[in-house]
Amino acid sequence: MMSETCTREISKADVERFLFGKHITACPACGRFRSACDLDVQSITCQRAPAAATSLPTGAAPVDVLMVVCQNCGAIQFHDRTVVAKWLDCQRRAK
Repeated sequence: MMSETCTREISKADVERFLFGKHITACPACGRFRSACDLDVQSITCQRAPAAATSLPTGAAPVDVLMVVCQNCGAIQFHDRTVVAKWLDCQRRAK
């Protein structure tokens, strides 16, 4: 189940449902209310910095994130893809 959660595609509509479900209904930078055309979503993988540069343990796994870009002002938010996927799965089970 966990591998399915982490590997399945998360659509723009899924991200919008997550944001509205968490009451993130406006861009934190410009305040514009989110609508279907107000954001762009990209899935990216971030590599952690070497241990010498941070206090994180060496060999830490990369983090899959969703980068949400406001189309009005260009502000960027990052959301952990695993957290979004788990939230969406919980919402589906609750129905």
